[in-house]
Amino acid sequence: MSVVVTVGGQWGDEGKGKVVDVLSADVDWVVRHQGGNNAGHTIMIGDKSTIFHLLPSGLLYEHTRCLIGNGVVIDPNVIVEEIEALEQAGHSITPERLAISGQASMIMPYHCQLDGLEEERTGGRLGTTKRGIGPCYADKINRVGLRYWDLFDEALFKEKVEKNVEQKNLILTRLYDKEPLNAKAVMEQVQDSLARLKPHVCDGAGVLKQALQENKKILFEGAQGALLDIDFGTYPYVTSSNTMAGGSLTGSGLPMSAVDRIIAIVKAFQTRVGSGPFPTEETGEIGNTLRHGGPVGEFGATTGRPRRCGWLDLALLRYVVRNSGIQGIAMTKLDVLSVVDEIKVGRAYNVDGVRYETFNGDANLLDRVEVEYDSFPSWDEDISGVRNFEDLPQTAKDYVAAIEKGAGCPVVMISVGPARDQIIIREKLF
Repeated sequence: MSVVVTVGGQWGDEGKGKVVDVLSADVDWVVRHQGGNNAGHTIMIGDKSTIFHLLPSGLLYEHTRCLIGNGVVIDPNVIVEEIEALEQAGHSITPERLAISGQASMIMPYHCQLDGLEEERTGGRLGTTKRGIGPCYADKINRVGLRYWDLFDEALFKEKVEKNVEQKNLILTRLYDKEPLNAKAVMEQVQDSLARLKPHVCDGAGVLKQALQENKKILFEGAQGALLDIDFGTYPYVTSSNTMAGGSLTGSGLPMSAVDRIIAIVKAFQTRVGSGPFPTEETGEIGNTLRHGGPVGEFGATTGRPRRCGWLDLALLRYVVRNSGIQGIAMTKLDVLSVVDEIKVGRAYNVDGVRYETFNGDANLLDRVEVEYDSFPSWDEDISGVRNFEDLPQTAKDYVAAIEKGAGCPVVMISVGPARDQIIIREKLF
């Protein structure tokens, strides 16, 4: 393979960071193409964990180059903090290793302020991370946003900030009854970080085209999960970008013809952070057991919020497979299921007398569905040391086979623990 796209197959928190980290050992480029620092990827190497929010996790390999594409919204202060933390850990983050598309959008301090104020006004209805993601994407769509190319024209950048602050002050003072902002003070909050980032800014799509011409191996790292897609997710409880596989094209400039394989990263059970429908959720003892069952636990890498837990939902997974053209699954946290005696899988939905084997995209139905379940026995043993599929307990192998059949595509990788080496590779992708 030359180009592989990874997609979070659920509502995020599937373990994408670890899978991308494992695959990055064999690639030349890792590309981030959507989202912002509302994402959180945790990489475990030995007893040390590294959490990424904006930087592609491929930077942990010194031979790998990374691109942040045009579809990403970048908080300059946050990404500089991440760069400095990696540099202090001994990693070289030069412009040759990290490229930032000049067409990427810039999160400004007022985006974060507005995000938090709106979440407070609505009583936390959407469960946003308050990182300014939605307001920044809104400015992009409204065609008033700042791009990283703007750093190369100081007068234009200053003019754009002043116009944005003028407009945001109307909202701050009239809707939220807050003090107005000062444009000069806003620019001062980000000027040092922007100066640090300017050498990294480039023609991102051009960089990718050159890599393709040189037959480089390219891995696309998705953020959030497919069910949070702004168009195809469980709207309105979604993120503000396209998290299905198609977002890798619009968020980077990659031509459709270049993609060789699309892989969904899928947790062996299901989790969700924040509000929104969750048909297979377990709110009692079983949900709590799953939340605390693994060595890491189910708590958000970005917010620290406890994740809602439940059973794998095949109706939703089939929907992701269909809409993203998934050709393989990387299953994570299979080891956690050893803490329960019985494993359930949502097979299909019944709602208003209609049976759905595949979710139809109408999120309004999900609060009313009755879930049909299949039941599987678990395994009363620690599988975290297993490295070959055939060495898994038969019940674990049967469970994986059932997911393959239910989803309609093979499971190519299985994670059995948080560490980099706790992985079963069933098919080499590069």
